[in-house]
Amino acid sequence: MIQPGLERIGRLLQNVQFPWKAVHVAGTNGKGSICAYTSNLLTRRNLPNGRFTSPHIVNRWDCININNEPVSETEFLRVENHFKQLSERESIDASEFELLTATAFTLFNEKKVEVGIIEVGMGGKLDATNILNNQVVSVISKIAQDHQGFLGNTLEEIASHKAGILRPNVPFIVNPMNEFRVHEVIEDYANEIGAGPRILVDTEELRTEIFKTKYWKQFCEGLLPFQRDNAVLALLAYFEVLKSLGLNLSTLNTVKMLDKMRNKATLPGRQQTVYVPVVFAKRQGVLIDGAHNPDAAQSLKTYVNRKLRSSQQTKKPGPITWVLAMTEGKDPRQVLENLLRPGDHVVTTAFGPVDGMPWVKSMDPKELLSIAREVCPGITALAVPKRGVYRALCTAKYLSRQSGQSRQSRPEQFVLTGSLYLVGDFFREHQIGQQSFKNGEEFPAIREIDQDESARVIKFLDESTRGAHETNLQMDEADERDFQVDELHSSPAMSIPSSPVQGESEDLRKLRIEIAQLEREMQSFQGANSRSAPNTPPAKEKFFQDFEDFRARVEEDFRSRIDPQEESLSFAEITKQSRERRFRPVGDAPIREARPLKIRKFHSNKSDMSVDRIVQEAEERFNAVKGNTDAISAWDEIVKDAEKQANRMRSQSGRGQRRADSF
Repeated sequence: MIQPGLERIGRLLQNVQFPWKAVHVAGTNGKGSICAYTSNLLTRRNLPNGRFTSPHIVNRWDCININNEPVSETEFLRVENHFKQLSERESIDASEFELLTATAFTLFNEKKVEVGIIEVGMGGKLDATNILNNQVVSVISKIAQDHQGFLGNTLEEIASHKAGILRPNVPFIVNPMNEFRVHEVIEDYANEIGAGPRILVDTEELRTEIFKTKYWKQFCEGLLPFQRDNAVLALLAYFEVLKSLGLNLSTLNTVKMLDKMRNKATLPGRQQTVYVPVVFAKRQGVLIDGAHNPDAAQSLKTYVNRKLRSSQQTKKPGPITWVLAMTEGKDPRQVLENLLRPGDHVVTTAFGPVDGMPWVKSMDPKELLSIAREVCPGITALAVPKRGVYRALCTAKYLSRQSGQSRQSRPEQFVLTGSLYLVGDFFREHQIGQQSFKNGEEFPAIREIDQDESARVIKFLDESTRGAHETNLQMDEADERDFQVDELHSSPAMSIPSSPVQGESEDLRKLRIEIAQLEREMQSFQGANSRSAPNTPPAKEKFFQDFEDFRARVEEDFRSRIDPQEESLSFAEITKQSRERRFRPVGDAPIREARPLKIRKFHSNKSDMSVDRIVQEAEERFNAVKGNTDAISAWDEIVKDAEKQANRMRSQSGRGQRRADSF
């Protein structure tokens, strides 16, 4: 459990000295990135350093690094067990984070580091890391509302906790993008205790020696403003460390180093794109980000809008498919308001128990789903009742595709966010997935998971469609008049109950009436369109049905081949491709997902025999090669040829209308 205060950590580390120099970093967002940049700069300068950040992503010992490498599990458990026994023997009742902090500082001593980069766990003033007395610089990143139950409900209260890491006569740096009232609180506390001097981040000297250089411009290319701010704070902290050690300082060489390590100085789960071949049968990236408060969500929103939503083809913002989980006890509304837009797809899930933090619980996916629909009614959203990040990604994949996003010109975009604990679950599963993919093995039960989530999405969408249809029918029964399209704007408010439902506010009543009117209007337009649409020609229906039958037979044939109980070629053998091929099918995905195949549905005045010949010829060609290892590419060519023939027939008819659909 969370136990603010310094008494217990003081007893754990009684008589322990800290011979290394500390860079102490507090704030709400950006702390981890600042620590990562600083430790990378020190490592490239060959200065032995340790880094302690929290929470861990995959394993608990990952949060303690020596020269950018995690300590070993053996070393970690040895020191941690020592402090656990000490806490029990002396009745200290230390919290998990206090034990973790004592372990990190002791390992820094054992490894003889010269500099320790320490991220505050929560707040600052009463955080266990504030036992330090060896700071050479204090850094305060962007401050926003988070952990209000412990730190207070206003930014001023939160800032006073963060300012608690300042020390007399120790320089400090503050992110200039903080609100004015935050700066006031920090300055007042610094003056009270004699901290400082304050290091400014925008001086003429810095502009000349750093910000105007080509290396800085190269480093900043493509970065968002808050990412550049974090890098500047880390750079200034690094300069202070060098000064304290009496080392020569070359700003130009430092900026060169920063540019070279741009892609190496990031923490996992911070706006990181990861490819998940076990779930997606093509090179599909998933953006992973641990945003869990409104300020971090705003930063993620900026990144997503710039990098993912925009499309050069359509020049219109596109939908995002979100995989979300959040911590129980947090109010997710502001986070969701920042992220979600009408038309997005949302899958809510839950993360598992957090090692070393038994008090952390995941919010119920159904509760999160309800809040997401309340915040943004225009989304298509589904809760996954079973845990598992790969399972949730399978759900997201089918929700996006079944909803029609994959048939648009823009690529599918997936974002997993809401909690660093969810990010940790993802990377733990992803380690297993990478290993199984590398060894040509299957991720445990991925076939069953994929099939389950496909069926879940189809059922959900069918029920949603049926529910909307039944609502429209009920509205038709309530109003017997058949509205014509040209009467819609002049007719009264239809037959909608105008009196408030029990417990319903006036605003909600008006909204209900407006929604019902819009639904009725859409139904009338659809009815008018269906009455004016021509009958579907029999040739088109037969062509489509024949190809559906053909596809079913082909897929059935492939399933028999990939069944482990069959004595034919394995799926891995059938789909074996060179490593250079970008779109490589994997064990969990249906074979036709290896590459999207398109068949044209068309009107034709030709006889049905022409269509039959296309299908028959395609089937004969495929039967001749279906036992080969290159069956997938052969099938692709067969379908392309069939499509060409179909288009040729359509153009000859002179009156065809075609429509592309997934085959």
